[in-house]
Amino acid sequence: MALALSDAGPAAGAEDAPAPAITVSGVDVCFGEGGNRFQALSNVSLDIADGSFVTILGPSGCGKSTLLRAIADLVPTAKGSIEVHGKTPHDARRDRNFSFVFQDATLLPWRSAIDNVRLPLEVGGGGDAHGDPEGLLELVGLKGREKALPDELSGGMRQRVAIARALVTKPKILLMDEPFGALDEITRDKLNEELLRIWQETGTTILFVTHSIPEAAFLGQQVLMLAAHPGRVKEFMDVDLPHPRRLTVRDTLEFVQITAHLRQQLEEC
Repeated sequence: MALALSDAGPAAGAEDAPAPAITVSGVDVCFGEGGNRFQALSNVSLDIADGSFVTILGPSGCGKSTLLRAIADLVPTAKGSIEVHGKTPHDARRDRNFSFVFQDATLLPWRSAIDNVRLPLEVGGGGDAHGDPEGLLELVGLKGREKALPDELSGGMRQRVAIARALVTKPKILLMDEPFGALDEITRDKLNEELLRIWQETGTTILFVTHSIPEAAFLGQQVLMLAAHPGRVKEFMDVDLPHPRRLTVRDTLEFVQITAHLRQQLEEC
């Protein structure tokens, strides 16, 4: 189990490595003013490799969602900088370099599944740089349910629609904030496997926030552990498990050792 801490020096041959998809450098995020000022993130620095799958773990209030929102230009930084494929978060957002998937699928109830997937193209325009909505519904396993309304779909199916909608603009980066947190365990496990398949087929860089240690270890090539009050990087750990991953990997000694390590780190946060 290899560890890659955020303050480690550059590796040998780093000058030949491709530029990261996301670079976070010394970022602070604060909310409120005066006596009500609260620091959510402190001196966060990390590089996210292009095409990687990074899961984010940490106790409640450690800034996991705040970090995603800072990358997405949804909250301002008080200090430091963020680059998304060499652009500011504002410019990356304008150029639709990323999409966001929340815990709630937030589908429009009067629109069919396919029309919900098409929505970003109608709102922002897609030109030629967009995915095929029908093909994306097939990619997420909903072929044949194109005309179904959200209330005719299960919670897991609605999240599949939300993922297809997020991919329709062909984002380089997919930001996911506990998208499966409200689902039952069996549905969640199935969507974990499906998401890994989609990631491998699309090559999209994914940042995935979760409170589940097994989910973080199963999905991530790397796990970013944040400590709390204020939120800061505790560890950035490589997950040395083979791909493609199946749920049976959770029964292996390697997986148990990884989750035990993560649990210990989480208890120390």
